[in-house]
Amino acid sequence: MIILSNLDKYVEEKTKELKDKNIKDELEIIRYIYIDLGKNLSFDNNFIPFGNRETRAYIYNHSKDLNDLNRCMNINHAICLSFSYIIENVLKNFGISIYTIVEQCKDVRYNHAYNFIKLKDGRKFCIDLQEDICNIQTHSFTSSFGLESPFSNKRIISRQEQEQIDKKIGYIKDKQSYSNDYLYLLHSVADGIEDFREKAQFILENIDCTDTSNMGYIDRQWHHERVLEEFFDLNEFDYMHNTGNITIHNCYKDINGKRKYICFILVRDETDVDIYVYNKKRNGYRKMNMENYMHCLENGLMIKVKERVH
Repeated sequence: MIILSNLDKYVEEKTKELKDKNIKDELEIIRYIYIDLGKNLSFDNNFIPFGNRETRAYIYNHSKDLNDLNRCMNINHAICLSFSYIIENVLKNFGISIYTIVEQCKDVRYNHAYNFIKLKDGRKFCIDLQEDICNIQTHSFTSSFGLESPFSNKRIISRQEQEQIDKKIGYIKDKQSYSNDYLYLLHSVADGIEDFREKAQFILENIDCTDTSNMGYIDRQWHHERVLEEFFDLNEFDYMHNTGNITIHNCYKDINGKRKYICFILVRDETDVDIYVYNKKRNGYRKMNMENYMHCLENGLMIKVKERVH
């Protein structure tokens, strides 16, 4: 992961890159910047899951200030508003018609933000970089690019058109496809496992087919959420409310004044509970016994109750 510096310098660098790669088409420019930002930005852990109410309010209320956008570029962390205003600011420098939409919802504390784009050929569509960061960083198909609206599955920019552009800009190679096609391989095995805990173990131990060691903590968790939702119903796994037989536990440990974030997943059935911890080196979860888990708690492991803020 590179340091993005500030917006002006980033635009200057991308202008040169686009010229060197002979990328001139309007949609190709949009796609190139979208993928590039997605590779290098992460969701801010200080907002969720580890921030308190005061911290979240401060981050959210300052997230569209130019100084804060430059700060986000410098530390590579942001939230939905920052992502939207960053990509709006950058793409406007390339003559793209783009603006940020902030949802107005009564039942949420922090309204979500995304972008709306109008191409010169008349096509209009939405992009949501926050929702696609975990896809981009795992080389998966970007599910929130080119939609009619965030609430519609209708694609203005088809998968085929995206795939052609992605091959041209190097996001995927000519003889390769998107990495989330790996889910078909997981299904081919997991769907034949009848025992619930055994099935969960197989999926958790093989949850990643790409290196996610540089992903942000919450981006990786959202990626794993989507994988688990492929295999389990809401009674078994409900990420939004963190209920069901599979639950996520956000934890951290202070090491020399710096937090190390750790994700535990608990898998229950009517007889027992299994505890899994994510292992970056092995690119998946590994089972640990209750004795080791309790030892971690006794030695400074802090559990943060999981919550969804929008």
